[in-house]
Amino acid sequence: MKVEQGFQQMPLVLPLPYSSDQALQSLLERTLPHSVHGKVDDELRQFERRIAGPIRDLASVADTLPSSIEPSITQFDQWGQRVDKLHTSTSWQRLKGIAADEGLVGIAFERQEGEFSRTRVFAKSYLFAPDGLYVGCPLSMTDGCARVLELVGTEQQKREYIPLLCSRDPAKAWTAGQWMTERPGGSDVGLTETTARPLNPSSTPKPGDKFVLDGFKWFSSATDGDVALALARTGGKGSKGLSLFLIRLRDGEGRTNGVYVHRLKKKFGTKALPTAELSIEGAIGELVGPLNSGVKTISSVLNITRLHSSISCLSSLTRALQLVKAFAEVRHIAGDLGAKLKDNAMHTSAIAGSEIVHRAVLQLSFGTIGLLGKTETGKASEGEKARLRLLTPVVKAFAAELTTSELPRLMEGLGGQGYMVENQFARLIADANVERIWEGTTSILALDVVRVAAQTKGEAIKEFIAWANQVLSSTSSSLPSLSSTFSTLKSRLDLLTLATRTLLTPPVDLRLPRPLLFLVGYLASSLHLIEQAAWSASHNRTEAGMDAWVVERWVGDGGAREVERRVRECVGMSGEERERKMRREKEVVYGVSGGRSKL
Repeated sequence: MKVEQGFQQMPLVLPLPYSSDQALQSLLERTLPHSVHGKVDDELRQFERRIAGPIRDLASVADTLPSSIEPSITQFDQWGQRVDKLHTSTSWQRLKGIAADEGLVGIAFERQEGEFSRTRVFAKSYLFAPDGLYVGCPLSMTDGCARVLELVGTEQQKREYIPLLCSRDPAKAWTAGQWMTERPGGSDVGLTETTARPLNPSSTPKPGDKFVLDGFKWFSSATDGDVALALARTGGKGSKGLSLFLIRLRDGEGRTNGVYVHRLKKKFGTKALPTAELSIEGAIGELVGPLNSGVKTISSVLNITRLHSSISCLSSLTRALQLVKAFAEVRHIAGDLGAKLKDNAMHTSAIAGSEIVHRAVLQLSFGTIGLLGKTETGKASEGEKARLRLLTPVVKAFAAELTTSELPRLMEGLGGQGYMVENQFARLIADANVERIWEGTTSILALDVVRVAAQTKGEAIKEFIAWANQVLSSTSSSLPSLSSTFSTLKSRLDLLTLATRTLLTPPVDLRLPRPLLFLVGYLASSLHLIEQAAWSASHNRTEAGMDAWVVERWVGDGGAREVERRVRECVGMSGEERERKMRREKEVVYGVSGGRSKL
């Protein structure tokens, strides 16, 4: 039999990304003022057609000819001169141009919608990301760079750089990198070896002054950027001796500013994104913010890039769900050409679990984005600022761990076709898993939560709990069927109070920060789902019953119960019990010391 004979499987057809995402549509309708919502809704419906057409065409090459999108470097020309010319794919270059044209950085700083501009631009980024070949990575750092300059840049730096970073003209728009990671410390920037010395050592350094930098950066995403923010040592040991610098990679003639590509990284995923090891040899950089305050100054970048990371994870899960649901519309089952996979209860039940994760992370991410928008426009209360600082590391780790865990499960929904690169799952899984690493692993982010709790003497947690209780009290009458669910959440809030007290009482049990982070994540996502369900009920929405059921299902989720169990175990364990368990865990991982056991 020839391949064109016999049964022919109908190909799946991806839907329009915004029109098919009812959860996003409802969230935007709830959280945006009516006048703003109408504008954003229209914009997203126009943008989704561009995504489904030329943008998706550019991305499709990554699934059919993966090697064609990988960057390369020419380090020397034919005369032996060091040129470090970076070559990126046509798809990558054009997608960067489209991103600028659509304002995926600029919208946040134009602020036409005030505090809601952040929701608008992140909604566009969320739709763009599955087909954007990780252009969102340099966009996130460009966004962060513009925000740092807006906050602490000199007037000259603001005038010179922010218009270029936020430009909507693809021919003029700049992108920025972020150079923090070095070989000795990884995520511990306190071990940074790169040094900076004033170009004019006779005067007291001040923001905007030029410095000469020398060092080596182990990871540099957006190697094709125009500028980068880099940490370098200007003082003593540790993170307190670091300052932040803005470095232009090349001059107006295209010559390098003392920045050389040692080699391009060979990565598991994000193939189109150029990531490199960089040698910095006499690069000229401008001091950004106060001297020896680099870590504090760059924290504004991390707040933004971590939210971009959560949206990137979420968008990968959204695309996986679109693929599985589209396949269920065209795949027959049980030898019956009239029976579709979408009508199989077992299959639908499996997908439902992933859909609920999607809704929970969607609500958590955009709830935190709303706090960022209020903070940037001066409308956030002190409590909201504290909540944003607490939730920023939580939402990044929570989104990365939960969404990437769902992708292999959803791959099963396409059977053998799911394992084929043409159907995007290979790229989705490989690319999305970088979010478990980039901008801090879960353990690093958990320690950041501890740092927030300690620096505020527990006040950030108290502000979070106060907000949680306000949500529960204001929505209970709208959702009477969820009374037992509300009781469970109140119990978990009490546990959070106890865990925080334990965390701030030496000695710290280092097994507690990770489950504590996820406890906050499950609580925050549950509360935002409750806000959505209460809004649906009060507006007599057709999905009101479903939204309430999603809350009930999510709060009772096995993952949430397991996190609760682990936190209770940590806070209720005596010192002797803790030491014994830590010893056993070390033995099971690294082996029992003392040689072979006797029979």
